[in-house]
Amino acid sequence: MPEGEGGHTTATHARAAGARPRVVVTARADEDELVLRVSDTGPGLGPRDAEAVFERGWSTRGPGRGLGLALVRQAAHRGRGTVEAAQGPYGGAEFTVRLPLRITEVDT
Repeated sequence: MPEGEGGHTTATHARAAGARPRVVVTARADEDELVLRVSDTGPGLGPRDAEAVFERGWSTRGPGRGLGLALVRQAAHRGRGTVEAAQGPYGGAEFTVRLPLRITEVDT
């Protein structure tokens, strides 16, 4: 399993730095879209990891893990939405899920 460039989970990083880990979750909806955003105070993601984190098996914790974000992306795509990873405002990673609230096209 590939190891992320960040190298540590949020909790591990925060304990090592003596700081308390922080996770911020926000939700916003307008007429057309629901936006869910999760940011943390961890070490963040390396540039190559922003896409890799969504692959099944990607984990900084070793084999047998790395399924959660793959499932998030799958669920978002099934809902005709998107999910992105980026550097967050608190120094860690930020994940943004966008889901349409109005679907105009019907699958046949």
